[in-house]
Amino acid sequence: MSRELPENLRLLCSYYPSIAEVCRKLGANRSQFNRYLSGQTQPSLRLMRKICDFFGVEEAELLMPHAQFKELIRLKPQSGGAEIERNQLRNEAEGILQASIPQLEAYAGFYFTYYNSMSNPGKILKGLTKIYRTPYSMNIKTLEVIGRRGHGGFTCKYQGSCYMLGDRLFITALETLTRNEAIQIILYPSYTNRIRYLGGIMSGVSAHATRAPAATRIAMEFLGRRIDLRRSLALCGLFDPGSSEVPDAVERIISGHSDPASHLLMATPG
Repeated sequence: MSRELPENLRLLCSYYPSIAEVCRKLGANRSQFNRYLSGQTQPSLRLMRKICDFFGVEEAELLMPHAQFKELIRLKPQSGGAEIERNQLRNEAEGILQASIPQLEAYAGFYFTYYNSMSNPGKILKGLTKIYRTPYSMNIKTLEVIGRRGHGGFTCKYQGSCYMLGDRLFITALETLTRNEAIQIILYPSYTNRIRYLGGIMSGVSAHATRAPAATRIAMEFLGRRIDLRRSLALCGLFDPGSSEVPDAVERIISGHSDPASHLLMATPG
């Protein structure tokens, strides 16, 4: 066990108001973390990597002789202590995701997701989405299956997180099969006890060679906590406006154009 680690770790923690705040932001057990600080035990490889990412140092640096490490930290660009700027968004997001869980519990379950296709203008794309709780946040998975792979079809799979800010539901997700797109969705919350439709705006890029950034109205239709997955996926695809596979209420939510006066694409509640 490195004798330098506890002293260097205590130095990093000294840039924060308390050890409790460091443990909260790291998601670490306070009692166990105190053992690291006292040198009684050493963090696992996984936690060591998390500690290094959090404080913005390398593992080899954290194991340096204390005098060298102290000088290194003094010279590093700092923001709010030893934590450098690249970690600011992540640290802010962790608190927001945790605080959003109680507000988003009611939204857990399965949804059909409808929006005006960015790659097939004039068509409505219908996918299947699941919002579910983890110990750290409310997460989302969306699957879009269009036709058959190898026969002119394609599949898109998005994974991300949901959070509440200013009475609006935000979703940020990454397309995990190609890893070449991230989407951002902002929804009105449900103002009734029984969730039926959620309406809002989605931004992303088209699948065309131009990869043009685009934004469109989106609607999510709540299906329940338990569904027949195979049957529900079979109902997804690309549809024409007016199709029986797209409810009238959904078409009202996703139809329309930008405001000619402001050029803004405005959403309507579900």
